[in-house]
Amino acid sequence: MENNIHSREILETGRKLGQILSDSAAREAFVADPAASLPEAGLSSAMIVCADTADTVHLVVPAGIDQTRLANGDEAYLEELGRQALGACFYEDLPK
Repeated sequence: MENNIHSREILETGRKLGQILSDSAAREAFVADPAASLPEAGLSSAMIVCADTADTVHLVVPAGIDQTRLANGDEAYLEELGRQALGACFYEDLPK
């Protein structure tokens, strides 16, 4: 049950962020002053927001690494780590 609650919270956060980011004026305001918009999405206003552009892409450095799983070459973990770090860094069509 706890996993469903967590998934619903993530889904709701994604929905709220999607609404903000899909409108160019709202996206611009969000990037200019994220502290004002983050609470609307249910996120801490203390978060740092970095916006990708056509010529700037951000790489997320995870706070911690599971050294054992890394040393064992755990493919599921490596895929998860890559997904977390790279996020949307790879574009077939560059954002405008």
